[in-house]
Amino acid sequence: FKPMDKATVRKELGIYLENTKYVGFVGSLDEVKRADKLVEIFEKVKRRVQGVRFIVVGEGHLKHFMKKLARKMHLDILFTGTVTQEMVAKYMNAMDVMILPSRREGFGAVVIEAQACGTCVIGSSNGGIPEAIGFDEYVVAEGKDFEDRIAQRIVQVLEEGYDREKLIERAKDFTWERIVQMEKRIYEQVLKKCET
Repeated sequence: FKPMDKATVRKELGIYLENTKYVGFVGSLDEVKRADKLVEIFEKVKRRVQGVRFIVVGEGHLKHFMKKLARKMHLDILFTGTVTQEMVAKYMNAMDVMILPSRREGFGAVVIEAQACGTCVIGSSNGGIPEAIGFDEYVVAEGKDFEDRIAQRIVQVLEEGYDREKLIERAKDFTWERIVQMEKRIYEQVLKKCET
C-alpha cells in the first residue's frame, strides 16, 4: 500500500470525474462493520456536499439491502464486491476519505493501509480504531446520533482537506509485528474488563 496520484488511479479505475470527491468503505458488509448504516451516512454527506460519489469495497450479507436502499435514495454508489489486494490499494488511493464506522473492531489494520495510501480515515471510537487512526479529530464517539456526527465529520474533512503527507508518514511507523502487539494488548484489555 503506497500513495498514487488520485486522478491517475481514478482514470485507471474508470471513475474519474472532474471536481468530484470520493468517500469509501473497505470491509465486510455486515452489522459489526455498521454496513447497515453506510447508505444512510452516505446520503447525509450527499445532502451537504456537491459532487460526491461513494465506493464500497467488500462483500457480505447486507449487500443486496444496501444496493436496494441506495437505489431508493438515488445514491450513486460503486459496489466493487471482492477484489484483489492490489485493487483494494487502488480504490483506497481513489478515495478522498475512507470510513470505518464499526460497532466492534480489533486494531483496524485497514486504517494503516489507507493512511499508507495518503487517504484520511474517519472511524468510530470502538475497539482499536482510535489507536489505529491516531488523530482525535478523525475519531467519532459512539453513541446517540452517531450517523449524523460521522457524516458531519466527513463533510468537514472534504471541505477543509487534510495533510496527506502526515498520514503517509504515520503509516510508515507500523509494521505487522507492531500491529499484532497492539491487537494483543486490546484483547488483553477486553479480557481484564470481563474478569471484573
